[in-house]
Amino acid sequence: MKLKINKQFWLETLIITIYFWAVELIFRVVENYNVFSYATFRIMLSSLAICIVFNFITSFFHNIKTTRIINFILLLFISIYAMAQAGLLNFIGIYMSLGTSSQFGAVTSYIIDFIKSLKLEYYLILFPTIIYLIYLIMMHHKEEPKVFFDFKNRLSIFLIFLGTIFIYYLTLIIPFMQNPLQLVSNLEAFHNPVNSSIAVNQFGSTMYGLLDLKALIIPYQDEGNVMINTDEVEEDENSRKIDDTAWKMLQESTNDTTYKNLNSYFMNRTITKKNDYTGYFKDKNLIVLMLESVNTVITNPTYFPNFARLLENGWYWENNYSPRNSCSTINNEESGMTSLYTINNICTGNIYKDNTYFESIFNLFNKAGYKTMSFHDYNEDFYVRKTIHKNLGSSNFYDITDLKDYNFESLHWPNDAEYLKEIMPYFINEDKFFVWFTTVSAHHPYGESDLGDLYYDYFDDDYDDSVKYYLSKVKVTDDALGVLLDELEENDRLDDTVIVLYGDHYPYALTDDEVDSFLPYDVSKGFEIEKTPFLIYNPELEKETFETNNSYINLTPTIANLFDLDYDPRLYLGEDLFSDNLTNRVIYADGSWQDDVAIYNAANSSIDYLGQKVYTTEELQRINQDVMNKIRMSNLAISENYFNYLEEGLEHYKKGLDNE
Repeated sequence: MKLKINKQFWLETLIITIYFWAVELIFRVVENYNVFSYATFRIMLSSLAICIVFNFITSFFHNIKTTRIINFILLLFISIYAMAQAGLLNFIGIYMSLGTSSQFGAVTSYIIDFIKSLKLEYYLILFPTIIYLIYLIMMHHKEEPKVFFDFKNRLSIFLIFLGTIFIYYLTLIIPFMQNPLQLVSNLEAFHNPVNSSIAVNQFGSTMYGLLDLKALIIPYQDEGNVMINTDEVEEDENSRKIDDTAWKMLQESTNDTTYKNLNSYFMNRTITKKNDYTGYFKDKNLIVLMLESVNTVITNPTYFPNFARLLENGWYWENNYSPRNSCSTINNEESGMTSLYTINNICTGNIYKDNTYFESIFNLFNKAGYKTMSFHDYNEDFYVRKTIHKNLGSSNFYDITDLKDYNFESLHWPNDAEYLKEIMPYFINEDKFFVWFTTVSAHHPYGESDLGDLYYDYFDDDYDDSVKYYLSKVKVTDDALGVLLDELEENDRLDDTVIVLYGDHYPYALTDDEVDSFLPYDVSKGFEIEKTPFLIYNPELEKETFETNNSYINLTPTIANLFDLDYDPRLYLGEDLFSDNLTNRVIYADGSWQDDVAIYNAANSSIDYLGQKVYTTEELQRINQDVMNKIRMSNLAISENYFNYLEEGLEHYKKGLDNE
């Protein structure tokens, strides 16, 4: 049987494919992805396949004009979608996913800030759509014959489509089309596009959107098959003695493959040893503050004297980073409390609010006989902390609705200093207390408001208005630090209290240039814009600055060691900052990382070295494998509520052992 080729159909398909591909090419340019790559060829094939499908569907109208109008609508949609993806990555640090509505909420609540954050080059993504519209206008008056397709025409279309799909599949598996330094293979990223940076780079924004939709309808089942590290650690007097008898019994009785793999992974992680800092703060009180939208500008002693007071008797990590994700505040708060990498494309706290974590920082202090409390001076419009904190082990959680009647007007935020003064009586007289306080005053937007106006005139006139409004809000948070220090001192609790603080993320509602204007370092280099403060304070400490690469993931294991709490280091994906075997590496939401040797960008699988030392390909692959294992197993532990399973299982078998 001789096939027929409809020239008009393929002409229209070729034209719209070129425009589709042009959108993706411009997107790659503005996102700094390599245009001369196999990914670009792969995206051309997917553009062709998508256009074949849509033109085939519209062919049933037998009208070229109808086909062109539908193609224009489709092209306009993918252009706006690609532009929104680029803008959202710049705004909150991650591409949007259909798995959560959180990103859309963040944008719609602050649409002016989002539009303001759009770089001029993002609008170039709309250029092919404008050109296609001009083409349609020019062709509007031209008479086009009605096109009819018989069986042979449509069979030829179907076969060419299958051929395109087959070639596309080959690009996913052919070895020379794979980057050996990519965190996951192209085929794995295709089946499970959870790492949006890699998926968008390799497949384009449109195909990523389709894969994301597929993942929502048919979730990927990850059972947690990873290579297990079984390196032996020589025991000495600093070794921690942990009895795994009950855990091994639980493993033997478990039939669920996912839980067995999680057990194997965590059980075989290294038990880090005690060190010179173990018990350094034993039996002292602890207050942890996560500072909303506060970056390292707070180290400026002229503007922020209360943070300067903390620095005078504090340990400060100058290379601390707070990687952003889709819900940076709640995700980075939970990471600080559990030392787990949250699922970066969803609001992990909200989605898995019913999870329990017996190994959380609250439960460690509960077990040590402390009174635990947590506070936040906002309501639950964004995150359901009343449920989240309870399941994390906080004995009492109070938000602003519990303490004060606030009128929540649009674009206004409560005063951290006023709130902190009000909550101090809740814990100041407890024998031993652990308190977590998440601030809110420095939250965007950065325009005229009660807090934005409060110290507006205090700052240099050379700054843009939005910067001055931001700094005014940070100064309110600094006021809160002063309230905290003064209240502790007046109640004779300062000496026996440790204060730890870190920023949840940098003020992403400001442009990079605005952030750069008030910081002493270049925020365009590497991940420098993600820098936030990380400080441990006690009046008995001598001022010290550490160059160690750090993030909130290390908070709980570091505190657990400093307070000599009863904990199993294997259950934490972060590390004790004073460990003799510290890897000195920060891991970002998409699997990018940096240490004292290099900065690895997962989105384009590139490596930039910081000095003379370089890694071999094998060393990089081992590091990448370790990074991916941590993220995958942490995400799987969260999605499967693994620590609830582990707690119940260990209690069951320990009870049986005690009765023997």
